[in-house]
Amino acid sequence: MKYDDASAPLPPAPAGAASLGLSRRERVIAMVVFALAALLVAVLVATFWRPGPPDRVVMSTGAEDGAYHAFALRYRAALARAGVELELRPSAGAVQNLERLRDPASGVSVALVQGGLAFPAAVDGLVSLGAAAYEPVWVFHRAGLRLERFGDLAALRVAAGAPGSGTRLLAEQFFQRHGLDPAATTLLPLSGLKAAEAVERGEADAAFIVSAPEGAAVRRLLEANAVDLWSMRHADAYVRQFPVLTRIDIPEGAADLRQNLPRRAVTLVSVKANLVARDDLHPVLVDLLLDAAREVHAGGGGGQRPGEFPSLDAAEYPASAEAERYYKRGPSALRRYLPFWAVVWSERFIFFGLPLLAVGIPLARLTPAVYRWAIRRRIYRWYDQLVLVERAVSAGHGSREDLLARLAQIEARINRLRIPPAYGSEAYTLRTHIELVRRRLQDR
Repeated sequence: MKYDDASAPLPPAPAGAASLGLSRRERVIAMVVFALAALLVAVLVATFWRPGPPDRVVMSTGAEDGAYHAFALRYRAALARAGVELELRPSAGAVQNLERLRDPASGVSVALVQGGLAFPAAVDGLVSLGAAAYEPVWVFHRAGLRLERFGDLAALRVAAGAPGSGTRLLAEQFFQRHGLDPAATTLLPLSGLKAAEAVERGEADAAFIVSAPEGAAVRRLLEANAVDLWSMRHADAYVRQFPVLTRIDIPEGAADLRQNLPRRAVTLVSVKANLVARDDLHPVLVDLLLDAAREVHAGGGGGQRPGEFPSLDAAEYPASAEAERYYKRGPSALRRYLPFWAVVWSERFIFFGLPLLAVGIPLARLTPAVYRWAIRRRIYRWYDQLVLVERAVSAGHGSREDLLARLAQIEARINRLRIPPAYGSEAYTLRTHIELVRRRLQDR
């Protein structure tokens, strides 16, 4: 730096006095910083934000006299305790349940679906919350009929559900595996209690029913005196032929010890009822539904052991990530200790408040430091000019009048600065230093 620089023109003073002592340029910089911070918060919220769970969920249930609907009524009572309304929509059965789940316009978010109905196009957008219960294949027939093999049903009138239903599809697969044409058999489009009544009245010789033991039709036929339950001799062979089937042995009296139902031990095959949901179902609702499933299905009975269900069985549908976490670690920490409404607000804070805090806390710490730097910079920048004059005085360069005029110009610029009172002492210190240099110059 040359001493002659003391005669160079002074840098321009900040244009315009600003509130808080900031120049227009500094205000623009501050606005840009805050705009970028707001944009960062918006990006974080958009990335991690999840809306609060709805307080109403729609479940497709099946026939009102079926096991699915009976389970759903207990689900509804469990969710009601958490403040969530479970709307039940009866259907023709598992096939319609699956169709409703696949249709976003239906409004259905969850349903019980019979195993064996999934195919590649049917699982898009759906996830499994686990297997909920066994659904044995029950073959009831009028007492006195001798059934040795499943193929013997081909000569009988069999109530096997409506065409397109899950029960009818499975019955037709059984006939086909026995080398029989389902179209050549007498399959009546009856299901549930209508099928049970037809067998009791002699309008049907047998009923092919896929249902949990809690189903009204199964219960009615187990209690009927003139109806027998067929024990499947080829249960192990069926399990080999149909991967979705499981062999279950139902001991005498397993359904009802008081009435000793069934009246003898039988061997059946069974599919599993899957609790299936749309993949956009809120995680909190997944927890609530699985809580309800444990309450409803964990007791055992009817061929299943206590605690066997619900279980994460994702063989047909991709498993929900939230369901996998639930089965491994139980309900979320928030759900374990907080009521439903508190979980909702806690999650809103986590997914909205935390991004604000992540940006706001560093910004709150940084803003005062940047403000201090901006104010002090307006004062300290004149020390460079004062040092030039002081060096010129020490070296004896320049005339005293020119250097005094230079000091007066610097002081005038400082006096025009609008400095917040908190930083007034630093401006006064600079004026004191100017006066010291002026005295040295005058003494020279």
